[in-house]
Parts: sequence; C-alpha cells; structure tokens
Amino acid sequence: MSSRILTVEVPLRWGDMDAYHHINNVQIARIMEEARVAAFGPPPAAPGAEEAEVPIPLFTRLPRGTQALIAENHIKYRAPLPYSRTPARVEIWVDKITAASLAIEYRIYDARSGQRCVDASTVLAFFNEPEGRIVRISDEQRRLLEDSASSD
Repeated sequence: MSSRILTVEVPLRWGDMDAYHHINNVQIARIMEEARVAAFGPPPAAPGAEEAEVPIPLFTRLPRGTQALIAENHIKYRAPLPYSRTPARVEIWVDKITAASLAIEYRIYDARSGQRCVDASTVLAFFNEPEGRIVRISDEQRRLLEDSASSD
C-alpha cells in the first residue's frame, strides 16, 4: 500500500553546512524528521500538536501518551545536497503499513537544480509510554492513509 506522495519544503540552516558547502550527512536525518512532521503532524505529546494543520494528520490522531519511535533509518546519498537559502524539496509518502509500524519513504532534492540527492526511508513504531506497550495501527489510521491515496 502506497499513500499519495506529498511534497514539502524544508529550510536548510547555515549550521547544517559542512566544510565543503554541502549539507552535512547527519543533518539529512533532521531534514527527514522535519518533512515527516510537516506531512503527518507532530506526535500528540508535542506542544501545540492538537492545533497542527497538516496534509495527513496521522500522528496528531494517536492516543495521548503515544510516541512515534524510529525503529530504522536508511539513507542513500546519491549526490551532495549543496547549502542554499532555497529550502530543500522533499517528497514523502507512506510505503507500507504493518500491524504496528509504518515505512515512510523520502526523496530529497536540491530545489535550485532539481537534482535528486537522497533516497531514504524510516520505519516507525508507536509506543504508549504510560501503558508501557506497543500501539497497533488503528483502522482509522489505515482509512486515513487509504483515503489520502485514493484522493490523488
């Protein structure tokens, strides 16, 4: 199951740049996180999460006390992402849903040249801290993703 591809812009920070004028490799994970929050919302424990307006409010609908935890990150650097005051363009989508996790895919582009610089993925699992248990993907969350995929 693949949901629709969302495109978000993530500003690059001066401090993200390395000595070669490229975005440092460790900052790519931050860009992935920024894109995830812009597309799906902050987790419910985040300040102001309930007011967040996002294209697919997947995370904001999690039960209170639930954390979206990263189980895996995979990053393939295809080309250097040069520092620019123009935000990076990130395509993001949910590629796979299992009983208790989501696989999210990313493509990060240099917005000025259009070059694809990074292919990446994240596997998220949901954990309810107060109850001390893994949270399964709800039928409502599945419908939300299916509806967003069919609304293209």
